[in-house]
Amino acid sequence: MDQIGIAITTYNRPNYLNTLLSSIPEDVKKHTFVLNDGEPIKQQYNNITYIDNKVNLGSGKNKSKGLNTLLDKRYKYLFTIEDDMIIKDSSIFEKYIKAYEKSGIQHFNYGPGSPFNRVQKIKDYDLHNRHLLDQKSKPNPKLIIDYGDDIKIALYEHTVAMFSFFTREVIEKVGVFDPDYRSAFDHVDHTYRIIKAGYHPPFWWFADIADSHEYITEQPDAIQNSSIAKDEQKWMKEVIEAREIYKNKHGHYPNILPYNYTEKEVLDILRTINNTK
Repeated sequence: MDQIGIAITTYNRPNYLNTLLSSIPEDVKKHTFVLNDGEPIKQQYNNITYIDNKVNLGSGKNKSKGLNTLLDKRYKYLFTIEDDMIIKDSSIFEKYIKAYEKSGIQHFNYGPGSPFNRVQKIKDYDLHNRHLLDQKSKPNPKLIIDYGDDIKIALYEHTVAMFSFFTREVIEKVGVFDPDYRSAFDHVDHTYRIIKAGYHPPFWWFADIADSHEYITEQPDAIQNSSIAKDEQKWMKEVIEAREIYKNKHGHYPNILPYNYTEKEVLDILRTINNTK
């Protein structure tokens, strides 16, 4: 486990944080760093490193600080986790590493973290009512690829960054999150940059392990207690601002790409990624 580094970002949610920390396997706790954007927190574990930010950085910059911390510590496999997640199966870290080794994909995001990637009874939904959707329904990937040796990759239409895996190589190549973003589309921009660099399948085909919800999940009421649910007006303002940053950078809005890849094209790209790992 000495090659695995974990950066957890948190903001004024000590109960969520401590529940997550209690689920971290003991052999990786000493490789775990808590990046705190809020009020000083009571440190529950002596073998975990707590880093208090002097100012509120926002989620993107805080995750960047976490990734840079892991790079400085020379970890090979980097994980970022938001404070409202929980580890159900301690083998999850090795599972993602094996998925990378089998597929060559160097970045994964927890797909079922988005309710848009789950089966929903509500047909008309968007960011406005995201917190009302069913977060416990069956995951609904667009495609599952079997790489053998009990490794299956699921490709989802949407991406979230509640639990993310990166290789050291991909962060050294692409860099960390763009500091121009505050708390919206930062991870979409970052994953898109990784896609353009050839380390990940195309946009709208976001990679995860097929059974990730059996290993990790959100804590109860995590979506309902998110920033979207608490202050929708502020959140939507940040979304609109972030969309413009994204467009100025990439030439299009994040939901309007100039080209959508077919399943056959995606499979061809996956073979290329696998052959170049």
